[in-house]
Amino acid sequence: MRKLWCQLALSFTLLSYCALVLLFVTLLTIHDYRDFHRTFTPDNIETLLESEERTVAQAIQYANNPEWLSIARDSVREKLINIEYGTGVSIYRLSNSSHPEVYLRIADQNGRTLLSDPVDWPADIESVFGWRDMMVDARAGARWLVENESVWVDMPVADSDGTPVGQLVVMFRAEFDPWLQGQTIFDFLLQASDALFFFCLPIGIACSLIASRYVKMQLQKMNEVTENWRQGNFEARIALPSDDVLIRHSEHLNEMAQDLEMYMSLKQNLAVTDERTRVARELHDTVKQKLFALGLQLATSKAKPAVMDAAGEHILEAETINREAQHDLMEIITQLRPAGTDMISLYDRIEAIAEDFRRRFDIAIDIRTFGPLMCDAQTEHNVVRIVQEALMNAIRHGRASKIKIEGDVDQGRIRLQVYDNGSGFDTSHKSNGFGLISMKDRASDLPKGSITIESSMGVGTEITLSWAHEI
Repeated sequence: MRKLWCQLALSFTLLSYCALVLLFVTLLTIHDYRDFHRTFTPDNIETLLESEERTVAQAIQYANNPEWLSIARDSVREKLINIEYGTGVSIYRLSNSSHPEVYLRIADQNGRTLLSDPVDWPADIESVFGWRDMMVDARAGARWLVENESVWVDMPVADSDGTPVGQLVVMFRAEFDPWLQGQTIFDFLLQASDALFFFCLPIGIACSLIASRYVKMQLQKMNEVTENWRQGNFEARIALPSDDVLIRHSEHLNEMAQDLEMYMSLKQNLAVTDERTRVARELHDTVKQKLFALGLQLATSKAKPAVMDAAGEHILEAETINREAQHDLMEIITQLRPAGTDMISLYDRIEAIAEDFRRRFDIAIDIRTFGPLMCDAQTEHNVVRIVQEALMNAIRHGRASKIKIEGDVDQGRIRLQVYDNGSGFDTSHKSNGFGLISMKDRASDLPKGSITIESSMGVGTEITLSWAHEI
């Protein structure tokens, strides 16, 4: 985490440094652009040239000495090129953002040219000086020749006594150059880079502390969720902030958790299926075989007259119990086997149970149910057990002589009703019997299952079971 904090601190410091540099460049460019147009005006140029009038007048008076003319020329050129605006630390110099061009001519009182600078003028400049000389209104001080680009100045020169001695004509050109302005600002920032970096360093440290704390909190949340996954709770999910840099990682982890949950569920289902298959096979190969052997022994005993005379009734009862045990064992084996391993319908199973009760208890059972209906093994097992319990209660407790079973399918739900003409019971009294509790528990395990029990003393009992038909 410390390494991450150092990287963030350096990154935010450099980022703030670049942002400040960009801000300074923008502000200084705007400021200097305004100062350029405030500086480069005919009035400012004329004022500056007026301050050099004495120098030019002296050069005209001593025209025989070329050194004086050179001094006047250099002084005028230097003042124009480096013309400034402002005071104190906010002084702006025109040469910082442009490449000024100065073309001047000094003439005496008779109009004779004493100095032209530069000596070889460009053709366009020569033509400008030529036609301006022919215009009377051109000799009217300073004015724009081209707006915001060229200033023309035609100024009479007088000595200290006010006596005219000559003329100074200047064309001054300057145009704002963003690239030159940028270079000037860059040089300034380069000199102040150390101070600017140390100014940005606290900003970078503060931002990195906030960012690293945020990242640490997000990682802590991820650790808490992944710890739940390690403990087997795959319902926990990582919150996904809409503007988080970790959102892609969070989505990947959530997808991984979903895949792990599906894998674990599949693995668990396969393990349960394998175990149920193993138990079913063991029951089939052990208990069922022993019950079959017991049946053979009872059949052998029945074939012996002496044994039948002594314990015939008990042997027959034991044979019935053995048959019932084999039937129950087959039901358990069927339930343990995975769904879809046989093609026996629910109607056939209920019919087999009813036939068994008819034979064992000599009771009339009428069945009017749905046709061949296939259910999964778990649903089928619960329904069969509820029907068995309902029939046994009607015979043992209600002493019924007639039972009717009806069933139908309507709008995706199966309804099964069991009627008997037994003695009934008072439903207002809460029953603690295990049979009724077991029936309700099994009904709740059915898909959207429900069960109702209606009974009256001396009338009989009606049990209605319904559940959703899901295949």
